[in-house]
Amino acid sequence: MGLILCFSTLVFGQKYNTVGGIRIADDFGISFAQRIANKSTVELNIQPGTFAGHEMISVLAKQHYPLLSKRLNFFMGAGVYSRKVPSVYIDNPQSTKTKGVAFTFGAEFSIGNLNISTDYVPLVTINKNDSNQRFYTTSGFSLRYIFLKRDSGTKKFFKKLFRKD
Repeated sequence: MGLILCFSTLVFGQKYNTVGGIRIADDFGISFAQRIANKSTVELNIQPGTFAGHEMISVLAKQHYPLLSKRLNFFMGAGVYSRKVPSVYIDNPQSTKTKGVAFTFGAEFSIGNLNISTDYVPLVTINKNDSNQRFYTTSGFSLRYIFLKRDSGTKKFFKKLFRKD
């Protein structure tokens, strides 16, 4: 078992280079992620507030850690966000706007051209706002299509072995 865990840290942390699809959190939105280095991605989440009025945009840098293979991994990271939430008070219909630092951690699984991800995102407000609340949390579920796959180490080996120069 120790050998499997040791080997799992040697493989890359994700099975894709580029993914994009839907994200369900406080409201529906879209999510895109791009691999920038081994085990590292940059993710853009856009939630326009179509149904519940909860608008949010976040840009997150994430580090991935494989669990037994690169198809299943957990991640953690941080970035920035901008959020607009409608007021719950009828006598004051103004929205609360916040900006700040977002942290993230969660897990993802890739099978075929499908990437499934779930995460927990604590938000720390930096700018002054109408509310005295400085800490929010949200979580989400993403269902994304893998636009550019990442070749496995075995596949790369055989490509080099049988390459015609």
